[in-house]
Formats: sequence, structure tokens, C-alpha cells
Amino acid sequence: MKRLTFALFYVLWMLSSPAHATTFEVVIIQSTALEDQSEGLSFAGIPTHPRRPVRRAAELALLESKPTFSAQDISTQLSILDIDPTTPLDSQLIDLSPQQLIILDVPTSMIASIISALANRNLIVANVRHTDTELRDNNCQPHVFHTIPSDRMYFDALSQFLIYRGWRKVLVVRGPKAIDLRRTEALLTSLEKFGASVVDVREFTLSHHPDDRDQNMPEFLTGGASYDVVAVIDSDRDYGRYIQYSTRQARPVVGDVGLTPRAWHPALERYGAPQLNQRYTDLVGGHSEMLGMTDAEFATWAAIKFVTNTLHRRHLNSNVIDLNAIFRDPEGRVDLYKGTRGSFRLWNQQLRQPILLAAESAVIAVAPMPKFLHPAHYVDTLGIDAPESDCKLQQ
Repeated sequence: MKRLTFALFYVLWMLSSPAHATTFEVVIIQSTALEDQSEGLSFAGIPTHPRRPVRRAAELALLESKPTFSAQDISTQLSILDIDPTTPLDSQLIDLSPQQLIILDVPTSMIASIISALANRNLIVANVRHTDTELRDNNCQPHVFHTIPSDRMYFDALSQFLIYRGWRKVLVVRGPKAIDLRRTEALLTSLEKFGASVVDVREFTLSHHPDDRDQNMPEFLTGGASYDVVAVIDSDRDYGRYIQYSTRQARPVVGDVGLTPRAWHPALERYGAPQLNQRYTDLVGGHSEMLGMTDAEFATWAAIKFVTNTLHRRHLNSNVIDLNAIFRDPEGRVDLYKGTRGSFRLWNQQLRQPILLAAESAVIAVAPMPKFLHPAHYVDTLGIDAPESDCKLQQ
């Protein structure tokens, strides 16, 4: 009955169209033509990690924000801009305006060109999928805000957990892809930052040729070394599935499999998170979506809710919402249902937030871990801090 009531309320809200003087519009930029339909699937077609569109999370955030916007006579609108790679990019982006919140959810091959095409237009762009630290550092842009954590935030959280548990000797196992190499460097930086010792870095192959099977055997790959924990970097989450329970020494496995750093997880049981998970499940209809929001979906939800939670009369100018003022407001905050409110770091426009350390069906810890202190904000122990950042956007 509760699910039916929620669904009925959602339908009535979507059908209602009262006259409002101001409109808050969210535009999701995506490109289904370039998406890899096999992403999130193993070599045999087994689902390993979901990659879903973020539209449902945007719908949930707008639905939750309805009372706040209605009280200020603001209507909402959600649009999808599906980029055609065969058509000139500028012509497809020409109609975007500063009154629209741009949610950027495009493949890796397209993100740099779209960010460049949207520069110098007074737009606010939320990156909700890409975790590359360089987007927040050497390649940071003043119009791009990052609501999904960076690789450094994820791995700083994981490294803190290992040190907190006393698992200081780490064997790193990585894949051969460029993204695996980049993320391994981020992991090694984090482990060094918090005082862990990397005993070795070993590479598996993605070949299914019989000659490579012996070399790829987890027992062989993890032999000949003494370690407390095995950290796996496998962006495809394919080979890494077999490392758990197969290491030469009986040790825990962390990283892309086993204990994994996450921005969101449906098993979080504190801070009001079960209610948010239930609202998401009710909206999408449950069943296969019981896995809950992905990190990209949570980042989309957070970008929209940041507007909802920060919006003030001073952000309204002649019936227009000043999104630049909202996202650059030093007092801007969003309730993330993770124990502390999120805000944007002034130096690189990354949303500061706790990171969950989660197994398949349980959240084991929430980082920052105890005793990891910071002089300004305790969450800033995760990710690139101001003194080490090459991005100085708002200081």
C-alpha cells in the first residue's frame, strides 16, 4: 500500500502543471550512441557492476524537492539531451542556458570535448560519473562541479580503513587497461600518504588463451609474498571476482571487489539512509533495482538536492534562479544521509562527503576513520587537499 501511495503521488505530481513564475530545469547530457552496451558485464555476460542512466535519480530528487520549490512558486522540469556523435557538438549544445543545471553523464571519450564546448557560457555543469583525479586537478574547469568522489577520495578512504585495522602490508593486483594503471597510481599514492607498505604490484591479463591460465591463477598471482591484505584494481570487475577465497594466504580482499569504497550503498542503515533507499525503490518499482542507487545516480541526486537545500531568496533575481550563486555560495550545503552535510571544496569544486566501505550486503565502516584529523574539515582527509592541489579556482 505504501508503494502504491508513493507511486500515485508521483503520477499526480507529474500530471499537475500549475502556473509558476520561475522554472528550475535540469538537463541530463548523455550519449547512448557511444555507450558500451557490454559495460558492467563479464566476459561471459554475467552482470558485475551496474551502469544505469541517472534519470531516475534526478526524478527522485525533483520529487523530494517539490514542497520546497512550490513554497517559492518555482516549477521544475527535467530534460534529456542525447548527443549524436555524428552531428557537430556545438550545434547540439547551443540552446543550453545558465538557468539550467547541466548533469554531465557521457562516456569517457566525450567528456573533455563537452566540458570544453560548455566553457565561457556562465553554465553550471555537474560531473556525476567520472572519478579521474585530473578533472579536479590539472584539468579542472571553473564551470564544472564534481558530485561523484574522485579516485583519490575513494582510495584515501580505503587506505584509512586498512591503517585503522592494522593491515599495513598490501599486495596490489591490477588489470592491464589504461584506466587500471591510472587508478593503481591513485591507490599507491593513497597508501603511501597514510603509511601503508606496498609489498608488490602484480598484473593479471585479460586473455582467455589457455597459455595464460596458469599465470592468471589467483593462487599463483598472490604467492611468494607476505601481506596483510590484497588490494584489487579491476575496473571491469571481471577477473577480480575470482581472487576472493583463492589467495595463497588466507587474507581479506579489498578495492574493486570484496570490501569496496562507495559513495552510496543500499545497505547503509544509519542517518536516515533507509528512508532514501525506500523512496528510490518505490519510484523505480523495486525488483531488479533493489540494488539501490549507483554512485553516479547518487551523485545526480546530490547535485539537484544541493540546489534544493541551498536555495535562498538572495539566489532569485527577477524570477530567475542564479545557479552560479548557489554553487559558489560558501554556506551551500546538502544533506547526504551519511552523517554530515556535503559542501564544495573551494579549490577544486569537489563535493566533500564521507565514503562508505561496503561489502556486498553491509556497510562495514564510514570514512574518514577515527583519529584521522584535519585542521579545517575532517572530511578533507579524503582526496586532494588545498595545499597539494594544482587547481585554485575560488581561493
